[in-house]
Amino acid sequence: MASKADSLRVQDVRDAYRLIGECRDVGSHPSLWYPRMLAGLSVLFGVAQAAGGEGWWPRRNRPLKPVSAYSVRSAPAADVAFRARHRAEAAGADPIFHAMGTLPGRLVARTREQLVPDAVWYRSVSFEYLRMGGLDHALTSVFQVTDDGAISGIALNRAIGDRDFSGRERRLLEFFHAELGRLIGGPLVSATEPGLERLSPRLHQTLVCLLEGDSEKQIAGRLGLSPATVHQYVTALYRRSGVQSRAQLLVHVLRRIPRPQENRRDGGALRSDLQPESPARLTLVRGSASPRRRSTR
Repeated sequence: MASKADSLRVQDVRDAYRLIGECRDVGSHPSLWYPRMLAGLSVLFGVAQAAGGEGWWPRRNRPLKPVSAYSVRSAPAADVAFRARHRAEAAGADPIFHAMGTLPGRLVARTREQLVPDAVWYRSVSFEYLRMGGLDHALTSVFQVTDDGAISGIALNRAIGDRDFSGRERRLLEFFHAELGRLIGGPLVSATEPGLERLSPRLHQTLVCLLEGDSEKQIAGRLGLSPATVHQYVTALYRRSGVQSRAQLLVHVLRRIPRPQENRRDGGALRSDLQPESPARLTLVRGSASPRRRSTR
């Protein structure tokens, strides 16, 4: 049974929602909001390193396939260890993730001690990499974003000799990741979702026409296609984007076009290890296949 000291405080909830709001402000690409999230968590929890990223992990003892990885740290040694660990693909053999893969639930947040005994942990390769950076205590959270295995991961680490994570801190990370996780793929663009830049030429042309306000009948005339074919393309765009209307599609697309000021980072402090793809940028010209309006004269 949880003690009163382990319960969340009002200020905890406020801080969590404030950070989620900051992530939404730069939610048009994961290379913007993910580092911002980790920087905020490193301050909120007072840790030596906050790391995480997205990937594919259906769990059930199947390997984790990282898609992106980011790290915010207070010491250069922790950054070197983080990069070395990912180059060696040590995360796949991490006893923490192995133990988490056996637990049920869309969201799992646990301290290292809840998952891996000391005797196993301190003989593991994963700990050796953390020790290179002067790190030990770990609090890890995994949120399953989609039913087919897309996940968001967060790992917080304190320095060797520092205090371990409390029950309240575990509940705070669990609360934060639950609230933020349900926004991934919506206001927070996911590195695992299909990119707009990977649309086929016809789907791209159809989307451009929709963005310019054309009806399906107008699109058919503009592209020289049958209305039935255009409707199939529109339906495919809805399905691909997980929306059910033109208005929802436009919101979905516009959130995925970064504003110019979002391409800058403050002082270079936020850096990523595995770089995601460049932000999708829709243009009205895509080779020779770009749609053109017919003259009305």
